[in-house]
Amino acid sequence: MTNPLAMKGLTVQNLGKNYGPKAALKDVSFTAGDAVFTVLLGPGGAGKTTTLRLIAGLEPQTSGQIFLDGQEVSRLAPRKRDLAMIFDNLALYPNKNGFQNLASPLIQRKRPIEEIREKVFAMAAKLNLTLVLDRLPKTMSGGEKQRLALGRALVREPRFFLLDEPLSSLDAPLRFKLRSELKRLQKEEGHSFLMATPDFTEALAVGDVIIVLEGGAVAQVASPKDLYEKPIDTRVALFVGSPRINLFKAGASEGNLNFFGLISPIPESLKEPLAKETGEFTVGVRPENVILGQSLDKNAVKGKAIVVDIESLGRSLAVTISREKERLTFLAPSLDLGLLAIGDQVDFFLADPNSLLAFKPDGRNYLT
Repeated sequence: MTNPLAMKGLTVQNLGKNYGPKAALKDVSFTAGDAVFTVLLGPGGAGKTTTLRLIAGLEPQTSGQIFLDGQEVSRLAPRKRDLAMIFDNLALYPNKNGFQNLASPLIQRKRPIEEIREKVFAMAAKLNLTLVLDRLPKTMSGGEKQRLALGRALVREPRFFLLDEPLSSLDAPLRFKLRSELKRLQKEEGHSFLMATPDFTEALAVGDVIIVLEGGAVAQVASPKDLYEKPIDTRVALFVGSPRINLFKAGASEGNLNFFGLISPIPESLKEPLAKETGEFTVGVRPENVILGQSLDKNAVKGKAIVVDIESLGRSLAVTISREKERLTFLAPSLDLGLLAIGDQVDFFLADPNSLLAFKPDGRNYLT
């Protein structure tokens, strides 16, 4: 890792946290860059909140170091780290109105009254909170309270922002709106964000860099594109994507992959890694790489199977087909709903055989 004393942004090095005999974090190291939207992604219990709490100084780490803009802050009190942390539970002052909540961090720092007024009104305008400045939190909507909590953190201009699943309690339309707002603010103002979320859709939508945590350890650090197209192993591949990636036992012979009753040319990128593979391995097929019906391309990878499940997803269908006890799920236009029935035999083909993924017997991606 690059020398953390020379780095802008946040760097954690060999961070560990034990609760009695249980290790919640194991040797976690990563960098969240300056003016970058970094996301901690993982299922419940992966260590996301623990990581943020250690960085914020709310709990002591068992091992490791934390650096902020080249300064080690591991042993500093939380108020001396110049970090802002936003929780899902918001923690607004219930007896203070919108103005007082926004102003509270500035009042605590004994800023001049004119400066407080100027910054609060500017932040309220930026976050569309002007109409709630004289209202108590109990009279506000979920979205207004979420923006108020965000504004209270932003108004004091800390060096770094930690966001612990800040949108998880909101309904889907509001969550979509506010994550767009978060991304816009981060880009326009050049803020440094580290956000924890279990939602891969949210992570892919807002993150410049995504850090995947599994069982208290870093599994992969990647851009959203690379995380989806080049997951480091089958666990990450299964976690990122909906419907989930299809995984099949496969073999390779005579330049072809054999799986799910299909014979597909080995993608160019996999020819060298698979050249010496003589046993079984795993092939991954993303649902969007399968198309219902016949292909006009005589070289297309085609197959037939029986429909065993159809799930409506609004504008698309998740169709599951079965062949020799193996199942494959793919996406089809919702217009096909009336043309499909469970028990039908259907034709399908691969949209792009070069997009197939291949994983070693131990689950690791051949290309990472």
